Amino acid sequence: MQETHRALVIEDDDDIRRLLEMVLTQAGFGVDTVPSGEEGVAQAAAGNYALISVDVGLPDIDGLEVVRRVRPSFSGRIVMVSARSGAVDQASGHTAGADLYITKPFRPRELKQKFLDLVSTETE
Repeated sequence: MQETHRALVIEDDDDIRRLLEMVLTQAGFGVDTVPSGEEGVAQAAAGNYALISVDVGLPDIDGLEVVRRVRPSFSGRIVMVSARSGAVDQASGHTAGADLYITKPFRPRELKQKFLDLVSTETE
């Protein structure tokens, strides 16, 4: 995959943000990262992204609210990443507008493949 797709990572935990950035870079994405929901909403509106990864537990606004704000004007894929693994949490993510809900901990190799699969289904 050429680096033609861009991804935005909205994650407040530095280690997880760097890990997601590394996984997406290895998958061929150009990656921007922000540590808060408000910054993520602003960056999503300003950038041309194929994929946005959003943590549910952000320090300012929750990730579900980020997705609700971004989804109406965003045609790319949104992936929620969270330690909250209950069926209700996952349903809330999908209802907010996420295409995929991934729970922590995750395996980087599997996550990379899920990101690639998600974006490739968008271009078919």
